Amino acid sequence: AMAKIVVVPSRAEAMPYIVLEALAAGKPVIASRVGGIPEVLGEASAALAIPGDADDLARVMTQAVTTPGWQDAVMPKPEAFKAVFSASVMAREMLGLYQDLTGSRPDSGRG
Repeated sequence: AMAKIVVVPSRAEAMPYIVLEALAAGKPVIASRVGGIPEVLGEASAALAIPGDADDLARVMTQAVTTPGWQDAVMPKPEAFKAVFSASVMAREMLGLYQDLTGSRPDSGRG
């Protein structure tokens, strides 16, 4: 809760829950361009660093702390983020996927 910026220098990542949790808490995030992180922050996000490149990570961190308004300009807007990555939306989408795979979706006419 006391962090000003959350830095996630992962070399590999699937669904980046730490990124989702930090954004949900209103914290800016700097992370490696791996796994699902670009999907969350945006493919062209200035908050993404080259995986395994300490100099690039340092460059992004420096920009974040020295550029006025960096968080507002770079981070996804809360309403857009929550419309895609809130727990209720993600649970509904996972349930729909399982229902599609099993042919049991109520509106599919097969279940």
